[in-house]
Amino acid sequence: MWVFIDYLMMNEWKPVRDGFAGQQMIVLPRPVVAALAVHPLMKGLYPTDAGYFPEAQAHGVGRPEGVAAAILIVCQAGRGWVRLGNGAPSLRIEAGEAVLIAPGQPHSYGADDTHAWTIQWVHFAGTEVFDWWRWHGLPTIGGVLHLHAGDPEKLNLGRVHEQLAAGYDERHLLAACAALRWTLANLVPASAAERATNTSEAIEAVAAWMRENPSGRPTLAMLSRKANLSPAHFSAMFRRRYGFAPIDYFLRLKIRRACTLLDTTDWPVSRVAAELGVEDALYFSRRFRRVMGLSPRDYRKAKKG
Repeated sequence: MWVFIDYLMMNEWKPVRDGFAGQQMIVLPRPVVAALAVHPLMKGLYPTDAGYFPEAQAHGVGRPEGVAAAILIVCQAGRGWVRLGNGAPSLRIEAGEAVLIAPGQPHSYGADDTHAWTIQWVHFAGTEVFDWWRWHGLPTIGGVLHLHAGDPEKLNLGRVHEQLAAGYDERHLLAACAALRWTLANLVPASAAERATNTSEAIEAVAAWMRENPSGRPTLAMLSRKANLSPAHFSAMFRRRYGFAPIDYFLRLKIRRACTLLDTTDWPVSRVAAELGVEDALYFSRRFRRVMGLSPRDYRKAKKG
């Protein structure tokens, strides 16, 4: 049995307010962290501390030996700095950027003297930590991620904090772990070219158009015009953001819509293909098989749900 203690029953728990208005911080009791480290559903990735520091004037931390957990800081406003190593140069952190610091990595960080940052942060641990490092392509010590426009607000590490604040029972801890995993999965860095222009917003607008028009028949040239980019630049940026070339991504949206039609209608495959703007049913079936691993007819016969 996995036993967790509701925080309202923990005498040592209290919010910390030690420097600026609105500061919030939760540090999990070490017995709870020890239980998370062996829990079959949470040992892969779990938070140990979380907080929100608004306009954190004079905020600063120095840890010459590092800490046992990994650290994620998302800067939502203002700016600050981070040093990844004793004596390392300072890296400037702007609003819309995030910092990941590896477990055991000596580091220091703090708010800018004149434009204090507003940050959400979480310390986390688990057997998957360095797998996330590799997935993000970070060096071993960690690094700075320049996020896409709007991502700092969408990532919202506050969800982790809210679940921990609600209690240390198993249900809320599972929800906190899920919120942390969602954040790391969506922590997609933007390239320098995207940061220097409105490329990120343009690409997301094109992807939204694709999702709303699965029966369309766009070409790469048409999509790149929507983004006001050259086809080559658009294709490279789109692949970086969504993991697929634009037309391949659009094909997968069509196939997803086709699956819905196959599941909810008795239309023949030819009509499903036509509904999605594909005149050649045989071509459609080949593409469907390439994505789904089976033909449209076999997909319809398969047991689901």
